[in-house]
Amino acid sequence: MRGDLDETLARLARREEALRHRGPVPGEESEDTEPVTREGHGAYRLRGGPGPERRNPIEDVAEAMRRVVAEHPGLAVTLRVEQGGQAYPLRISWSGPEVTVTPVPAPAPPPAWPMSVKTVPAPGQDRVATDPAVRLAEMIRRDPSLLEETGPV
Repeated sequence: MRGDLDETLARLARREEALRHRGPVPGEESEDTEPVTREGHGAYRLRGGPGPERRNPIEDVAEAMRRVVAEHPGLAVTLRVEQGGQAYPLRISWSGPEVTVTPVPAPAPPPAWPMSVKTVPAPGQDRVATDPAVRLAEMIRRDPSLLEETGPV
């Protein structure tokens, strides 16, 4: 019986020494640390404790990317952040001496297809003269009978 008591006391002494080296146990206060509180987490929140501060994840992502771009002059990043089915396209770039975060404008919709027969190139842009494939397509558009068979060759 005496041996068991000595062994138990030795184990308790070793445990206390290990705890002192490890630091304070969660929930215990020590002289040099602040008390640990768990307000706002898990079951505590269900009991009416204040919840953690709500932060906007879109702003967090934009701020993180702004810091990365700020470290690399001349760098620009365009990204799309999605949250809850909503997409937020952002552009982070240098604007003069500072980094700015701006929304990316929505792209213009593609032209309706097939294009109108009356489509004419913009003034000053003669696409027909530059590319043989474009010239051939323009010739066929103007005169579809070029594709008809005329007989044996």
